[in-house]
Parts: sequence; structure tokens; C-alpha cells
Amino acid sequence: MPVTGWVVSSIVAGVLGAISVGIIAPMNKKVVRDKWGKIDFTKTDIYFYWTRWDTVILIFGIYTFLNIIGLFVFLLRGDNIDSPLIQFFIHQTVVIGLVTFLWMITKLVYVFKGIKERWPDEFK
Repeated sequence: MPVTGWVVSSIVAGVLGAISVGIIAPMNKKVVRDKWGKIDFTKTDIYFYWTRWDTVILIFGIYTFLNIIGLFVFLLRGDNIDSPLIQFFIHQTVVIGLVTFLWMITKLVYVFKGIKERWPDEFK
């Protein structure tokens, strides 16, 4: 059973991960932290407007959708798990889909925490 699809997919996932970290990591400079190192949401506005983080999440979501379409096309064509293309699309769909989902949930958690800290009287 050839593993070329998994290997190529792992390399692609690593490259995409490195690029996205390079795009998103500099945004930490805009995050204001208190003396204990926790995010001070009352002074940090970055979570309340569209940022590079949101753009990367959107691009990764579209990429995951295209991988699912590619997977279905090759499955309908009659390929099986031994095909390097099927291996590639399965691995990309799982890895990039999971990363996208976790990033989206993390972003939502930060937004909701920020809303709760900025406007606590709205939640009583």
C-alpha cells in the first residue's frame, strides 16, 4: 500500500501551518495583557473586528470544502484508499478541517470573553 498521499499531505499541512502561524503570530503584539499575563479585554480591541486571523480561518474553511469535493470526485470515479489522491484528500480534510474548527472556536471564545468583560452589566 503506497503512502505517498499521506506523506505529501503531511508536507502540505506543515507548510500551510507554518504560513498561517507566520501570518497570525504578529497579531500578539496588539494584545494588551495585565501583570499576570492574562488578556485585558477592556483594552484589547483586536478580537472585535475582522483581522488576518478571520481571513485565514475563512481561507482554510474554503480549502477544506474543496478537499471534500476532490475526495468525493475521486471516490465517485472509483478510486479507493490505495490511491495517493484519496489519501491526500482524506488527510487534508481531517487535518485542515480540525485546525479550522479549533481556530474558529478559539476566536469565538475570545470574542465572548471580551464581550463579557467589557459589558458585564448586560449579563446579570
